[in-house]
Amino acid sequence: MLRFYGGLLLGAVVLAAGCSGKSKQVKLSATGSSFALRLMEVWAAKAAPTGVRVDYISTGSTKGIQDMLNGETDFGCTDAPLTAEQMEKGGGKDKVTHIPLAMGAVVAVYNLPGLGENRLRLDGKVLGDIYLGLIKKWNDPALVALNPDLKLPDTLITVCRRSDGSGTTYIFTSYLSGASPAFKEKIGAGTQPAWPSGVGQGGPKNDGVAALVESTPGALGYVELTYALDKKKLRQALLKTATGDEYVEASLESVTAAAARANIPDNMIFSLVNIEGPGIYPACGVVWAVAKTTSPKADGLKQFLTWALGNEGQSLAAPEHYAPLPPAVAEKALLLVERLSAR
Repeated sequence: MLRFYGGLLLGAVVLAAGCSGKSKQVKLSATGSSFALRLMEVWAAKAAPTGVRVDYISTGSTKGIQDMLNGETDFGCTDAPLTAEQMEKGGGKDKVTHIPLAMGAVVAVYNLPGLGENRLRLDGKVLGDIYLGLIKKWNDPALVALNPDLKLPDTLITVCRRSDGSGTTYIFTSYLSGASPAFKEKIGAGTQPAWPSGVGQGGPKNDGVAALVESTPGALGYVELTYALDKKKLRQALLKTATGDEYVEASLESVTAAAARANIPDNMIFSLVNIEGPGIYPACGVVWAVAKTTSPKADGLKQFLTWALGNEGQSLAAPEHYAPLPPAVAEKALLLVERLSAR
């Protein structure tokens, strides 16, 4: 289904039940994370037994939260938890809930044809300096020190970033803020950070940034793992772990390893960036469904989320390069789903 939204032609994901004409189908609307789009597409194709139809439009996490809070949708998808201000707008922390759906990785991707199959190595401090505009060329001494075996070109780095409010940006800037004191002080973590003037080119959503890097030799950007794997001209950098003793590729295993060591509270608002431990990718994140705890369509939303967090829904995550929730996390999430109410 195609739909115009905010003046842009966007793809809408439809999750529809294969019910008979006599069955009453619950219809839910949702907007939000482009990070979550692939998972929602798969769930749309496979979730017929739920009896629920979901119209999902990828708008970016910030818009997804706004639409949910404004009552324009039944839930939103976001890779960034609500801020205190957003919580207050929703009626307080007891009136809005975060339901984790799956986990993923935000990867640094680059377009340097001259490197061939060799993999670029990066760490949070160097990446932070690139996005601060302090490192401008590929053969900067700091990059050479991390990659002594690579012949890096004497060319400018075209820095690419999101132009919209983005949970992917939130995960990426949270990672940089934890690894680089300078980045934390000057920019910090956020969905729409104030990037330094003149640094970077913006692209809409994950696919926009991926396309920008792919079409620009010498470019560097950040996208969710699935989008990086889609683009044949893109290469994924290896990132130094939070413990600083190895370089790790983003994978289901390195994301799951982060979740195994994360502190996950009962409200399910948690971070997966810069988790210490062997084999852990440092720029991981979670995508949540966010909703008001009381809504007219709570029963339908409970029906859908219960299926998504169950064995069938979670089994569909890995083939699309999302890490399924650990069983203990999914069980805790289901407790929050049960609290959704139509009254």
